[in-house]
Amino acid sequence: MVINNKEKTKMTGKKKYEPKMLYSVTLDDLVPEDDFYRKLESILDLRFLYKEVASLYGKTGKPSIDPVVFIKLLLYGYFEGIISDRQLIRKASDSLSARYYLGYDIDEELPWHSTISRTRKLFGEEIFEKVFALVLEQCIEAGLVNGEHQSIDSTLVKANASLDSLQRRVTITDLKKYLEKTKQENKLEEENKPVKDKDDQPKQKKTSNKEYVSKTDPDSKIRKKGKFNTDLYYSTHYSVDSKNKVITDAYAVGADKPDMVYLSAIIKRIKRRSKEHGFNISSISADKGYFSGENLSISEKEGMIPYIPRESSENRTGFYDKKEFRYDKTTDEYKCPAGNKLKYFCNKKTHKSHGYKAKAEECQMCRLKGKCTEARSRIVYRSYYTEEYERLEQRMKTEEFKIAMKYRKTGPELLFAEAKKDHGLRKFMSKGLSSAQKNSYMIATVQNLKRLLRGNRIRKSMVGILNYTKKYFSLKNRLELCTC
Repeated sequence: MVINNKEKTKMTGKKKYEPKMLYSVTLDDLVPEDDFYRKLESILDLRFLYKEVASLYGKTGKPSIDPVVFIKLLLYGYFEGIISDRQLIRKASDSLSARYYLGYDIDEELPWHSTISRTRKLFGEEIFEKVFALVLEQCIEAGLVNGEHQSIDSTLVKANASLDSLQRRVTITDLKKYLEKTKQENKLEEENKPVKDKDDQPKQKKTSNKEYVSKTDPDSKIRKKGKFNTDLYYSTHYSVDSKNKVITDAYAVGADKPDMVYLSAIIKRIKRRSKEHGFNISSISADKGYFSGENLSISEKEGMIPYIPRESSENRTGFYDKKEFRYDKTTDEYKCPAGNKLKYFCNKKTHKSHGYKAKAEECQMCRLKGKCTEARSRIVYRSYYTEEYERLEQRMKTEEFKIAMKYRKTGPELLFAEAKKDHGLRKFMSKGLSSAQKNSYMIATVQNLKRLLRGNRIRKSMVGILNYTKKYFSLKNRLELCTC
């Protein structure tokens, strides 16, 4: 059959849009049964928030945004990877799924973006922590958390401030002196130096947190990331359960200090959370950035075996290493390779170590002095945490240590990659350390909800398989009975 061009034109569909005055359809009709936000609504009950935030509002005035709607908006934003409040409201307004989840009909206007910002400041960190704790408790009840081993790691998160916002720190007491001194220095420079074009003058590097602070976000800290990216950052620490990669704690701090400074606080936080949620932590793992003798000691005192690699130190002096000296715990003495004793002589609190010194006359007479020291006598320092170091060295040789390192790489590292790619952890748009903590809680909550929903789906599938298996064998048995 041959179709001419005229017939082809007649058969081509052409959609015409004609708006209706009335529609006989609801959001419930338009949102599919298997929609993600339908499932989320079915497992997460946030009505407890009404009681939690009641004291924050007065009895008169304009009604606030519904606190449940506020938290749902934040969850929706982080699920979609939206970090801007303006963009969040714009995207949620256009989404039928979002409107269904928030409880806003098609013709209802969503809250203003400024309302989101104000409410985030109004709600304390404890509100966001309770949302996080609620989801964590559901993960535990669903059997997704073992609790025995926790992996710890951190990542840098860009602050919503630039290096151009930095200004010198000046104490109020020294302000007058500083201004007068600066005035005099500038006057002398103007008199003695030739005038130069601004573009020819080198810019001063602002890389010290002691000297500079951001005037737009004072809590953010200068930090170098990689080889080139010096900028203002926060740092978020995750504690992750080894069983199903559920986050058991999220902790936001300034980015100006090394990870080891915060491990004791992290241990206290996860210890408290384990008591609140009824699980026992027997071990932790972290990278070498968290390593210190004090951290090993704190971890062991809390009943947690620390799996934290120690960076090997190379002896480049050419003299005998401290390992060549044998320590006698009963006499509190060291013996050198030649058999001479080194006795206790000082306590170095700043270095957290005890000093042991050989007699000068014995060292001068010793045949091995050339291999031991150039000084009059050899001194060996013993750390307060030597026993913890020795236990760690033994653990590092075990299979358990290798497994713990795998937990760390497949736990927090992958979760940070996921959070940066999909959930907005690359940058905190709201300013201040408190906001950084709130955002960290919400992103961690979103990641835990993903695992909770996936766990529910797997359990339902398993139940379906078991029911099918039961029916199959029940039918098989009946058929076998009939053939007898």
